[in-house]
Amino acid sequence: MDASAAAKSLEKDFAQNGLQTQVTAQIIRDNDATRRTVFVLLRGFMGLGLVVGIAALGVIAARSVVERLQQIGMMRALGFQKGQVRLAFLIESSFITLLGKGIGVILGLGFSGTLIDNISQNIPGLEYRVPWGVLLLVVLVGYSASLLTTFVPARRASSVYPAEALRYE
Repeated sequence: MDASAAAKSLEKDFAQNGLQTQVTAQIIRDNDATRRTVFVLLRGFMGLGLVVGIAALGVIAARSVVERLQQIGMMRALGFQKGQVRLAFLIESSFITLLGKGIGVILGLGFSGTLIDNISQNIPGLEYRVPWGVLLLVVLVGYSASLLTTFVPARRASSVYPAEALRYE
């Protein structure tokens, strides 16, 4: 006999005494479902923040090309090849991305470790484990996406003709 059938049978047998039963496994599953829903929601917000940050980096790169048109023209006039100009923008974007991701990972690991340490005082057996594979995947995908959003403005910067860029102020 399964637990829910046993609970119903006990309630039926002891109805005159007011016995009410609950299946503990079902209560745990219900509470776990709520916890999982909250975690999925938090992951969604973090993912949305990552997407917005990557899009912002692309916007900053596009704006940087427009604002630094004379610098780009000067580099091209000094003999920089198109690939070198593109590489300069991609390196700049990489530095910003890696710095942001590094700070985010360090702060995330520090805060989550402290949080788990505080919670584990009340829950024996709770241990802190970092999902290194997932963390590495998020960092690599985020880095790749940020390079993709920067590539189009960098390509546009590399195609600037020196005479046109230096002509206007």
